[in-house]
Amino acid sequence: MRRQLLLTAVLSSSLLAGCASWFEGNTQFKPTPLAAIKPLQGLDVKWTAGQAAPAAGFLPVYVNGLVVSADADGHVRSIDALSGRVSADVDLKRKLSAGVAVAGDMVLVGTQDAKLLAVERASGKVLWQQPLTSLMLEAPQVAGDMVLVRTNDARLTGFSLTDGGKQLWSSGNVLPQLTVRNNGSMQAVGKEAVMVGQAGGRLDIVNPQTGNALWQGAVANPRGATELERMTDVTSRPVFDAGQVCAVAYQGRVACFEARSGNLLWAREISSSRGLAVDGRNVYVTAEDGSVWAFDRGTGRNIWKTDDLKYRDVTGPALLGRFVLVGDGEGYAHLLSNESGSIVGRVKVGSALANQPVSLGSSALMQGKDGRLAMLTLG
Repeated sequence: MRRQLLLTAVLSSSLLAGCASWFEGNTQFKPTPLAAIKPLQGLDVKWTAGQAAPAAGFLPVYVNGLVVSADADGHVRSIDALSGRVSADVDLKRKLSAGVAVAGDMVLVGTQDAKLLAVERASGKVLWQQPLTSLMLEAPQVAGDMVLVRTNDARLTGFSLTDGGKQLWSSGNVLPQLTVRNNGSMQAVGKEAVMVGQAGGRLDIVNPQTGNALWQGAVANPRGATELERMTDVTSRPVFDAGQVCAVAYQGRVACFEARSGNLLWAREISSSRGLAVDGRNVYVTAEDGSVWAFDRGTGRNIWKTDDLKYRDVTGPALLGRFVLVGDGEGYAHLLSNESGSIVGRVKVGSALANQPVSLGSSALMQGKDGRLAMLTLG
């Protein structure tokens, strides 16, 4: 297990940035220079708010007009989504490994001593805590009266939100010899299901009440002669929309399934650990090299591809109005046409942008590697 964890940590930092052949040495690709654009759509930074630099497993959450965020030092902040004003800022005085999830006035985070911690959002008062079998490295998911946690030993566990965090079920998963570090590939769909991206290219749809799989689908199948070549993991959050579930795998494919039956609708070859987004027409994917693709939702046909941002450490995509929003490693946010992929707007947000933006419809939340949060709107 120690060998596996060490290899996972090394590979997650090196492979995802791109690496050369063992025999060829390092061939780091230079970021594509930004070409001047003629802005066709305004893109504005509405507000920014400071936060300690987050680990990869910390993503801000929007709920009831608030942006709730946490950091590894144990600070939990609530920010008014309209004004950027901080309405609550509590110090839990505990080191955290991942977060956050929000259930009413309760915030759920994972601690560095392998506990699931439930606290009152406004005061930081500990409501309950439960031991975990290993560190939690991604935010928990709330589904109705349940909270689901995945730990570093590949165990998925369901806790009751209404009974002091009582553990109701737990299930394990066998990991391949090598995996890409996963910092967030679970997504709840109401109280009916939780989508769980797995190592080995598998997608599980889980009943949150029992932990039983409603169905399992192969986003991609491991291929190659070596363990390194066979790493095919779903490491970004799947997306559910209008009866369709879509996910993408590193060194694998993007695939869409019929949500009730699990039948595969289509799949296309692409490698991504960065994530995807969908609208009524297309599925948008940021590939590992920073190119951004659009595929027809119904058929998987490639609609467009843009290489304007290749090797710029591009985030996964999110929807901002009818446009596609991505960030890059130099702190720029780019607005892409959903019809052609051309860049129609751009704004400097700050430092290198870390995670896939959080879409709020007519606005979107972005976070830099320095922790700073920014709310973007169309101008």
